[in-house]
Amino acid sequence: MRQSFKFSALIAGSALAAVLAGPALALSEQYETPPEQDPAAVLDGKQLGPGYAVLAPVRSDGFLRIYQVQTDLGVEQIEGDGLLKLRLFEIKVQIALESLKNDASFVDGLKQAAMKPVEFVESTVKDPVGTAKSTVSGVGRMFGRLTKGVGEAVTGKGGSAADIAKSITGQARARRELAVELGADPYTFYKPLSEKLDETASVTTAGNWTVSAITSLLPGGLIVNTARTADNFRTLLVDSTPSELADRTAAAFHKAGVSEKTIERLAANAFYTASEKAVIAYQLQAMPGVNGLDLIAAKVADADSRDLAYFQLRRVVLLETYNREVSSLGDIKMVGGMPVALRRDGIAALVLPLDMVSWTQTVAQTFSGLHEGLGGLPFPPTGVDFLITGDLTRMAAERLASFGWEITGNYPMPKGPVH
Repeated sequence: MRQSFKFSALIAGSALAAVLAGPALALSEQYETPPEQDPAAVLDGKQLGPGYAVLAPVRSDGFLRIYQVQTDLGVEQIEGDGLLKLRLFEIKVQIALESLKNDASFVDGLKQAAMKPVEFVESTVKDPVGTAKSTVSGVGRMFGRLTKGVGEAVTGKGGSAADIAKSITGQARARRELAVELGADPYTFYKPLSEKLDETASVTTAGNWTVSAITSLLPGGLIVNTARTADNFRTLLVDSTPSELADRTAAAFHKAGVSEKTIERLAANAFYTASEKAVIAYQLQAMPGVNGLDLIAAKVADADSRDLAYFQLRRVVLLETYNREVSSLGDIKMVGGMPVALRRDGIAALVLPLDMVSWTQTVAQTFSGLHEGLGGLPFPPTGVDFLITGDLTRMAAERLASFGWEITGNYPMPKGPVH
């Protein structure tokens, strides 16, 4: 991972002196168009790989990078570095599982499983792929409408006859165990991987096949089991049925001080997987000394697109890490329609999983509004720690520095199930 760095060196000298002459420059109508980037440069030469190609150019809306990814299914637009890393990892796992068909004994196991009544390739997961292009991510739309409400996404409950059959035969648990063993989400939204997990786990219903026996057939080095989740969370995902996982997730939200209304909205939001909701709940529960976590949870529940949901997921993970490793947080306050963390030492922590911050009009209005809102609090923070997982353009760094913010870029996401 790249090491985080401060932007003080970037904006040192006469340029900084001119910017610090006053905040008026930051509020001027001097904006920039987000730069288009070469995917080879952004991805360190990994723009091409088995099963995928990231097409040029890589665009941005000033907050997240917007990728066009070519796969066997067509061209899929993926918004955000985190979601791209997730998708490329899912493709890697899918290809690894497909390689199992090179083993004759595994193929025999599939044939035996196919004779069972369970339809192991059935999947109700939807993952539309198309060629429609947009220059604005869900995160960009969120920041553009901070004061507006959004609708809720509602999912149905219950399971099909095939789902019940999988549970009875133990295939459902084997699928969860297989996914977790490979570092994947058992409830992945990526349909090709979801189907491949079902197919592979089906052999556990035939003969003496176990998940360990299956993974032992995978080519060395193709899939590395990094055990990226804590043991207790791995056990939770594997041993819990979907309904049990939902109940335990709700209980964790309750312990974190999240309201019943917000918990219901989170449970109904279709843009998070069941595993991701559990991650959010347990990350919030891990911050017992922070007041106002319901404000964070409510914003998480507002997500009305997949990329915005994954952004909120990453933000919660970053906040918990920041609280534990950087500086203890005390309160969450709503500032300009956005929940902002205030440290116990009086400094505001703007910890955001942003990819490429450019000084667009929306970016300028968002952060200028936050700057003014923080200053208008009954007890304004003594400073602002602006920390992001990506980069800033020179103009964006200069404008934000004019607020007196401390800027850190390329801060790594912590190791774990969230990319």
